[in-house]
Amino acid sequence: MLQAQFGRSPFQDQATLSGNQRMLIGLVGIGSMLEFWDAFLIGFIMAFLIKPWGLTYGIMGAVLLSSGVGAIIGGVVWGAMADRFGRKPVFVVSLLLLAAASIGLAFTPERGWLYMAALRTVIGFCSAGYFIQIALVQEFTPPRRRGMLTGVVSAITTGGLLLGAFSGAWVIPAIGWRWTFVLGAAPALIALIGAFYIPESPRWLSLQGRHDDAKRSVAWALGSTDFELERAVLQPARSQSWFEIFQCPRPMLTSTLINIGLISGYYGIVLWAPTLMAQIQHMAPVHASKVMIGFSVLGIVSRLAAASLADRIGRRKTGGWFALAAAAALVVAGYIGHGDIGSPAYFWLPLLLAFVFADGSLSVCAAYSTEIWPSRLRGSGSGYAGLAGSVGKILGPLGLALTAGSSNVVMPSATVSVIVPAFQFLAFCLCVCGVTYLTIGIEARGKTLESLDDTAEDSAPVLEESRQRG
Repeated sequence: MLQAQFGRSPFQDQATLSGNQRMLIGLVGIGSMLEFWDAFLIGFIMAFLIKPWGLTYGIMGAVLLSSGVGAIIGGVVWGAMADRFGRKPVFVVSLLLLAAASIGLAFTPERGWLYMAALRTVIGFCSAGYFIQIALVQEFTPPRRRGMLTGVVSAITTGGLLLGAFSGAWVIPAIGWRWTFVLGAAPALIALIGAFYIPESPRWLSLQGRHDDAKRSVAWALGSTDFELERAVLQPARSQSWFEIFQCPRPMLTSTLINIGLISGYYGIVLWAPTLMAQIQHMAPVHASKVMIGFSVLGIVSRLAAASLADRIGRRKTGGWFALAAAAALVVAGYIGHGDIGSPAYFWLPLLLAFVFADGSLSVCAAYSTEIWPSRLRGSGSGYAGLAGSVGKILGPLGLALTAGSSNVVMPSATVSVIVPAFQFLAFCLCVCGVTYLTIGIEARGKTLESLDDTAEDSAPVLEESRQRG
């Protein structure tokens, strides 16, 4: 078998997106949004089952955390599959399997929490394919706009949380939780459209030596056959395994620290914000939830703004400074909420800033965690980034529980008395993310994915040089 790479990006000189590229971005964005809707839906449905099923804390923890276990496994499986079989099969198969699991949840036996936990593991497993879908978008888009276009997908994906809240407020009371799970099969429609209309990534095809297929894929993306695709020098390809990502220490280290730090901090904010606002601002829980919807809308705006900045000033500066700004806002929010600085009536303001800046850093993270890997390992590397983020979803609540002295590691009790050390913990997580961006991160702004390959592969000397300077 032969391996090929493009001499330069076929999209490098593209000024405007074609209709097919816009369709691809829309399909991946909507598919990811519906995917995350299914992931968030369980939290809203469980609220309707606690009393009828007599659920204990332990049972709820098993159901809610089961998806995290599935996501960790999925990060490895989908990543390896993307490099072996292509990006498109991951997009199609993960959405179809997710839809099947959601329909399966509609048939959950009465009080069948074990059955529900098992299928929730499948849901989490499927959601781990998100970064592979981001890679698919990146490999079809112009280098100069890659950050912004990935940010658009990230912003659309955020709609999954809003759909979950909408479902909890209106859909579940109207049609019941079982039929709501049936609606969760909507990603299957996106998968089928993708299966018929989206070609495989031209870069993956090139790596397999399938030059003619790669040329047809680029022609589909550009909506024109009036282009020249450089025929690269063919080199013998060698078999590879998922574990080869450990031979790229710089992408490995940055993916680990950025995703774990950012997701731990962000997940903690989302976990505690509604309850703390209800306590400090004396809001009714329903009103606090509505305020969080407003936070989410502003978070979408922040994601788009950060994505635009990432293409203008760079991934490292945007992702890093947004994360550090979120950390600083959290520290201030902790002291205001505890009454040490100013009036607790203004607690919502720094909390909003922390949420918005963290959302912006997440937008950059989605692009950065996929583009920094060499093309031959982009699937496995992207899957690993999703795995690290899934670990962050567990470490965030666990760290809050230890900081707050709570035995509840799924939803640690949010109280004003421990808000300062708890928010300092979350701020530390965000600082880890920000400092990693600014110190050892690879800058990918404006660079073709092909030009990043050598940087990612030859990262060990760079790390050693950074260590010696430190």
